[in-house]
Amino acid sequence: MRIVLRLLLTLVLIGNSSFSFANEDEFLPVNEAFKVQGVEDGSYVVFRYQIADGYYLYKDRFQFGITEGGSGELGEPVFQQAAKWKEDPIFGQVEVFYSQVNIYLPVLNTDGGFVEIDAGYQGCADKGLCYIPQTYTNMYQVDTQAPAPEINPQPSPPQPVTGDDPGEHSVAPPSLAPSTAATLDTSDALSLETFLSGNGLFSILGVFFLIGIGLTFTPCVLPMVPILSGIIVGQGPELSRGKAATLSFTYVTGMALTYAALGVVAGVSGARLPVALQNPTILFSFAALFVVLSLSMFGFYEMQLPSALQNRFNDISNKQKSGTYIGVAVIGILSALLVSPCVSAPLAGALLYIGQSGDWLLGGFALLALGYGMGVPLLVIGITGANILPKAGGWMDNVKGLFGAMLLAVALWLVKHLMPAVLAWTLAGGLLILVGLYLGALDPLQSPKGKLFKAIGLSALICGAGLILNSVISPVTTVDNRAETQTLAVPFESVRSEAELDRLLAEARSNNQPVIVDYFAEWCTACYEMEHETFTQADVQARLKQHRWVQIDLTNNPEDDALLNRYQLPGPPAILFFDADGKELSQARIYAYKSKPQFLLHLEKYKI
Repeated sequence: MRIVLRLLLTLVLIGNSSFSFANEDEFLPVNEAFKVQGVEDGSYVVFRYQIADGYYLYKDRFQFGITEGGSGELGEPVFQQAAKWKEDPIFGQVEVFYSQVNIYLPVLNTDGGFVEIDAGYQGCADKGLCYIPQTYTNMYQVDTQAPAPEINPQPSPPQPVTGDDPGEHSVAPPSLAPSTAATLDTSDALSLETFLSGNGLFSILGVFFLIGIGLTFTPCVLPMVPILSGIIVGQGPELSRGKAATLSFTYVTGMALTYAALGVVAGVSGARLPVALQNPTILFSFAALFVVLSLSMFGFYEMQLPSALQNRFNDISNKQKSGTYIGVAVIGILSALLVSPCVSAPLAGALLYIGQSGDWLLGGFALLALGYGMGVPLLVIGITGANILPKAGGWMDNVKGLFGAMLLAVALWLVKHLMPAVLAWTLAGGLLILVGLYLGALDPLQSPKGKLFKAIGLSALICGAGLILNSVISPVTTVDNRAETQTLAVPFESVRSEAELDRLLAEARSNNQPVIVDYFAEWCTACYEMEHETFTQADVQARLKQHRWVQIDLTNNPEDDALLNRYQLPGPPAILFFDADGKELSQARIYAYKSKPQFLLHLEKYKI
């Protein structure tokens, strides 16, 4: 077991260092890292790229073409400078340019001497950041009859990147969004979509496995711990370590297979599954299920399958109670669907890629690895929990009661944003009071051993009463519903159709005004968190005071698919930024909750 724990700790340290690395360095905006200019030279157009120190451009990512709707014909580009070889751990040897590169593009014929050219390019930073592919578009007037200019290309073959170049051994694969090649920003779905589209199977599986491990230690995934622990505790004091391990693995497998199934289904039906799973009817149904599960922890019934099904499963295996394992697997499936909001970015990233590429097999395997990564710490908890939990007596009943309360808390958390705030806070307070009474807060102390549970019970009782009183006496301070929050000067203009959106975007463009567009739905937890904890902050609004704030409401909206498809979005939350000319800053998209500091840092990063 010590070996397993050491291995787990090593993986967690690797994962955590990997996930945090991307935020340790500041990177230049793409237009400062790579400055491009196109000029006419006889029958050629010369593209001059100035590359900042510590950055480079990929040779094979330069692409030139006539702008759609235009006419003309281009020849093969000629590079004036020689590229350098760079060792990429994933792609092997690649050719890159440092400092500068001039590219001569012959124009073979034009429409009256004028031609509009799209020049595509992509580069990265030596420290690991890769930018989305860029396109420089401009109109040129060339003389196709003029002689070719004197190019004087450097004939030497590509040279290897020397030790004088920073980041000689850095990982820098091409990507479709700002992302790190050796590391990933796990809160950025677009970065994860890019990683899927630009890496091999084993790299993807390894990274998603590490992401899964890291996600287990976030508050959003912690509800899985009491669920699994409740299963272990519910088996009784005689549970062996071997059976605890088997039950834990069954739970984790159900969870992992659920994520894999989401990937496969997304390949067929598109990336709208997160939206479907956040439907209020589904949320209330599963909240009710967790309430039922909690009653088992309080001893109201013993959680098992009906006897007829139990007997059938017993016939399949003479040694094990298969019905128990089937039930545990089902709970793992439900847990994966419900209590993992922090998985939204990796899930959305994978579903974005699957929905757009149709590569459901790769996305399915990636999400399977994510699920098993999340399951590693849960396996350790399940196995060790069987040995450290009380074995019998009143302590066991108290521990089971705590787990039952946790399951009730999960149920309340799932639907809290779908009910009036006063009711949500009152239920939360009532739950704490219930926990306090169950732990004997008002009962006489029977023995010194019960002091701990009595202290916890008294604390829960006091906190619960305080929550209820505060929600009744000062409801405004605890309001958590959308209508009342809107009175707190969140300056969004709500739209529900593409026509309304087009009108507001056109008005902003005519007024030379940038725009922030927020995709919102009443069943979207992260949307509420952004609205209440981020957008209401004075410094956030001050930073975006020049922007026009537009909110697209997808709640019971018949145009939801059209509005999402317009920008190829998987579902809310999604935040888009447009400049004063109406052009979207696609690299600045947000697909997950960001706190105020994170949001302000994001705005600074993209110069918004």
